[in-house]
Amino acid sequence: MTDSDEATASNRPLSIRVPGAARLAHGKSKTFAFQRGKLAEEGFVLCWEDGLYAFANSCPHWSVDLDYGMNDFYDASLGRIVCKNHGALFHPQTGFCEWGPCTGHSLERFELESDGDDVLVSVP
Repeated sequence: MTDSDEATASNRPLSIRVPGAARLAHGKSKTFAFQRGKLAEEGFVLCWEDGLYAFANSCPHWSVDLDYGMNDFYDASLGRIVCKNHGALFHPQTGFCEWGPCTGHSLERFELESDGDDVLVSVP
């Protein structure tokens, strides 16, 4: 049984280390992979203003990747996370969709903590 399987079986959150994510500059992001049950998924850490935020890389509209796999989530001219598929706009601190086909819904947000230059993301 892997750590992911054990965490899922016991309902403990997964702890995912994202190397170097604590050094991200404003508007930059770093993706990370994880597995919940049998599903391989992806998330990202985004630096916005003075904080770091972690979300699942999945649009609440269609459950597709937000970034087309290009690790490009944030549009500086709009100041928002953008779904490249549908143009939905999400607030970078909360993940709340402010415009687009999923208005009123939110990205799945994960808790995180810094550990030196790394970030530890807690995935339920």
